[in-house]
Amino acid sequence: MTDPLGIDAAPKYKRAIAAITDAPVKYVVYSHYHWDRVAGAEVFLRDGAEVIAQESCAERFSVNPNPDVVTPDITFETDYVVKVGDQQLGLNYFGPSHSDCMTVFTVEKQGLMQIVDLVNPPAAAFPENPTIPYIRPHNLREFFQRTIEFAAERNIDTVVASRVMPDAASGAGSSATGPVSLVNDQAAFWNAIFEQSSSVRAAGGVGIDGLVRLEYVDLDQFDDYAGYRKEDLPSIMRRVFSYYDMGR
Repeated sequence: MTDPLGIDAAPKYKRAIAAITDAPVKYVVYSHYHWDRVAGAEVFLRDGAEVIAQESCAERFSVNPNPDVVTPDITFETDYVVKVGDQQLGLNYFGPSHSDCMTVFTVEKQGLMQIVDLVNPPAAAFPENPTIPYIRPHNLREFFQRTIEFAAERNIDTVVASRVMPDAASGAGSSATGPVSLVNDQAAFWNAIFEQSSSVRAAGGVGIDGLVRLEYVDLDQFDDYAGYRKEDLPSIMRRVFSYYDMGR
């Protein structure tokens, strides 16, 4: 299984799995190191499960521990395959993106891919938090490009949601799956953010406070993205300026 989702959700998760199979969970795989996703694995360890994560996650847990987060038993550098019976889950690391250790999950036999928190069906979306503290700008575009290329090479055609809200009428969380083209759509947004940040600065459209003047910004092609708020663009672009100016 992937991401226990917190100490409150993990026991419910375990009961839901038990309703499907009598077999114990053998592996708990972390998508990244954010506590809201990975806390709670302890409940599965009681039945002998092992925890797997990309090695940078383990490094983060060692310097910023949380008693509710289990340290990984198995770590990997770039890729790993979890095998249980005749089923396989591919773990693929394309560099920092949504955290330093974000892992892309794939089930190649079924053509499935999951990119937790970055791409969520049924459509590409605007960041919920415009300050985007979780984004790693220096590799974000490369991450998406490598993910797109990987999906094409492995004939991936479907993206699986990382969160589904049954009551959502539309927008992020209203569908369990979507076409792999959503990865391209989400990448297009981030590529445009970086391009606009450069052009706006060159045109003198950035104030002394590091915020862009919206009259210099032309990103209306994304106004149909879920959660789009033009007034939040200065905050998003300020994060990019911070990267350009300070490398972080």
